[in-house]
Amino acid sequence: MKSKEWLNRQKNDHYVIKAKQKGYFSRSAFKLLEIDEKYKIAIKSKNTFEFGASPGGWSQILLEINPNIKITAIDLLQLKFNHKNIHFFKEDFLNFDFNKIVQNYDLVLSDIAPNTTGHKSTDHLRISYLVMNIINLLDKILLKNGSFVTKIWKGSEEKEILKLLNKKFKNVQYFKPSSSRKDSSEIFLVAQYFNK
Repeated sequence: MKSKEWLNRQKNDHYVIKAKQKGYFSRSAFKLLEIDEKYKIAIKSKNTFEFGASPGGWSQILLEINPNIKITAIDLLQLKFNHKNIHFFKEDFLNFDFNKIVQNYDLVLSDIAPNTTGHKSTDHLRISYLVMNIINLLDKILLKNGSFVTKIWKGSEEKEILKLLNKKFKNVQYFKPSSSRKDSSEIFLVAQYFNK
């Protein structure tokens, strides 16, 4: 998408406007709101790990729903706010030493996405690589019966991701929030009851 088209779309986007009105850092905040409305994952969480946390829209929602929640967040880009309940690492999670954190999370979230090339199958493979790496970390960081939510872009690796999650969780569902653009291949996988 050309930058002028993107700017026009952003300017007229209902959720972009609504996010500004509510003081959210991103329109994606509404996606987590919708996910939580259906699955009630944030209200039950004491300790959440968030991949791809910048600019901070999901962290804002977690704290709004559950002011006592503790969040460990990681991203290559800085969060747009600080909070006493957030422990943020400005690092690449692929090179991160997970031994330096307390590994007792009951909720793991990923809204992570690579920079897009505009080539759908390449972009799908790039996000799938990141998601599979996160899934491989779950045994280390997620508590038994914990939940995992990840964004994916639909494509060839989707079945493999689903197969991996079905081995690790009792319940795995697709969820497409209404705040996710209709023309987007973005979809979320909500996995609950981790079999540790």
